Amino acid sequence: MAKTIDPGLAARLRVESEQNKEAPFPPGVAPTRPNRLRSKVYSVRLSAEEQARVQRVADAKHLPASTLVRSWILERLDQEKSA
Repeated sequence: MAKTIDPGLAARLRVESEQNKEAPFPPGVAPTRPNRLRSKVYSVRLSAEEQARVQRVADAKHLPASTLVRSWILERLDQEKSA
């Protein structure tokens, strides 16, 4: 990875940044912070092998491991509700 940014790229980014100062989001789009609604944290102990297995699956799906595990938990809760 380069330690310095291309001067041409830096200039283009600076121009784009200045042009978008007034409207950071397109009209009609409101930014949200969905994780602010999450207030509880669960700590789960996994062996090194279990953690590695979770990480491999997450990497294959291009997701953070925490997102993958959260999706698994939510899917299971939906199954339990339906049963």
